[in-house]
Amino acid sequence: MPIEFSRKEVTWIIISIIVFTFVVIFPNQNPNLILLIAPALIILTNVITKKYAADYFNIKITYNVWGWQRYWFHTRSQFKKQIPMGLILPFFLSFFSLGLIKSLAFLQFDYENNERKRMLKKTGRIRRVELNESDPAFTAAWGFLALIILAILAAILKLPEIAKYSIYYGAWNILPISNLDGTKLFFGNLFTWIVLAIIFLISIVFTVLI
Repeated sequence: MPIEFSRKEVTWIIISIIVFTFVVIFPNQNPNLILLIAPALIILTNVITKKYAADYFNIKITYNVWGWQRYWFHTRSQFKKQIPMGLILPFFLSFFSLGLIKSLAFLQFDYENNERKRMLKKTGRIRRVELNESDPAFTAAWGFLALIILAILAAILKLPEIAKYSIYYGAWNILPISNLDGTKLFFGNLFTWIVLAIIFLISIVFTVLI
């Protein structure tokens, strides 16, 4: 089944790729071609994989810029409009750290149940029609696994920039804060979150040592 992206989703994905590219090359004035290709390859690998995963887990997902709205636990403790942290934080940290801190959290996905698809399984049997927290959790997990596979392939092909930033991108997004993928996975399947978090942590240590 072909996946579909709305115009709004495409817009945010393109903007995220542009911001990602700025973050990885700043303040480098002479980036190589692989470094310029890496952001698009990493983001597209992640978002396309999650679209297919969402279809498998019977939910509909839409991409948006990562936004921060709730600043405390109370219901009323939130801003009237979301602050686009996926745009502000990367630029802020890059400028004030002179490129040392590279924030790679740009996108979030919202989801809704695809009840009709749950009822139209190939087996012909009606399965549960309610949305479960594990559905978006495993959708996010597929995205993380895709990044790990991409990093492994890049390392084999001797493309260290792609391998490194695939791991960094996954590490930033697995943080269980706000509406990032890590939050969905943390509350939907804690064991899988722990396993993937350890993998990303070990991978970061390995990239630093080499």
